[in-house]
Amino acid sequence: MTPLIDDRGRLAGRINLFDAMVVLFAFLLIPVGYGTALLFRTPAVRIDSVTPAPITKEERRVAGGSRLVAKLKVRGSGLRPMLRASFGEEAAIGFVFENPNSADVLVGELSGGVHDLMLFDGVQEVARSARAVVIASRPPARVRAVGAFLSLERPTADGLHVGSQVPDEIIQLGPTSVDRRTIGAGATAPGAAADRWRRSAVVVLRCDPDPDDEPCTVGGRLLTSSPAPVLTLAGPASTPVSFRVDEVLPLSAPTWAIARVRMTGAPEWLDLMKVGDRETFLDERAATVVDVRDRRAANGVSTLDVVLRLGVDEGAEGWRYRGRGVLAGAPFSFTTDRYVASGVVLSLTPGAEDRRGRSR
Repeated sequence: MTPLIDDRGRLAGRINLFDAMVVLFAFLLIPVGYGTALLFRTPAVRIDSVTPAPITKEERRVAGGSRLVAKLKVRGSGLRPMLRASFGEEAAIGFVFENPNSADVLVGELSGGVHDLMLFDGVQEVARSARAVVIASRPPARVRAVGAFLSLERPTADGLHVGSQVPDEIIQLGPTSVDRRTIGAGATAPGAAADRWRRSAVVVLRCDPDPDDEPCTVGGRLLTSSPAPVLTLAGPASTPVSFRVDEVLPLSAPTWAIARVRMTGAPEWLDLMKVGDRETFLDERAATVVDVRDRRAANGVSTLDVVLRLGVDEGAEGWRYRGRGVLAGAPFSFTTDRYVASGVVLSLTPGAEDRRGRSR
């Protein structure tokens, strides 16, 4: 009978004991290695759902001036911070990781239609959701912004003209003048201040596409914010120019109206009001005095009824002039380069005259 281990260290007379131990150790390593691989391997990325989500102001700032069309909430598994999102050949603005099961995708300008959402790790596509994004082919809203180009060099200021694409279209322009606001703010050295110029203008701007129907923003800047926002636009020959937005008006043509306003103040102020006076407002809506009548005085305070022709826009709460309500009883201010007068609206008759003052 052959012993289990002979005098030469062989197992059952055939296998060397050391070799047998090596083989046994190798077999033990197989489950250990498999378990380690399962523990430390990178999990596969899977997309379970893609749904629209509301855009926050912080995300508009993260967009860095790019047009933010939509935000998508992506739910799944295996999501990682270093992934990037794309829609075919068009990359997303950003991939905002929350946890391995949730992330946000910020969608920039994207052509209308149905798009697949693809996630990449480096150059390798790791997940795809077919027909996940639907972009309606709807042009962005457009408004007319009344304001001024600031701190311009003289050739740039003189090079602006009606019809210039800055960035959409300039529809009205004022004369070139010294940028006194720049001088007063000390933004330029005293010797160089006179080299900075400004031009008042009315410019058509395209609002950022906004699925939440918020007020018009351009490059993430809310046009109706206070203080007046200053936008950086592409000027002539792609030269960046600064444009301060003072007022925002509808792009549609105004409705011409006749307003009767009772101005109140010292007699010396009211004596300055004459037929033909026009508000110092570049847009065509500017109010113009067409008649002066019914002066009264009592206790040193005078009133003067004036008839104005002005362009108004219809809003949810009634007719508005330059964004302010002009219903009977509403306060009204009239500003020229010679005086400021204030009073109250007595009556408003929309559609009474066209822009040339002719009766309809």
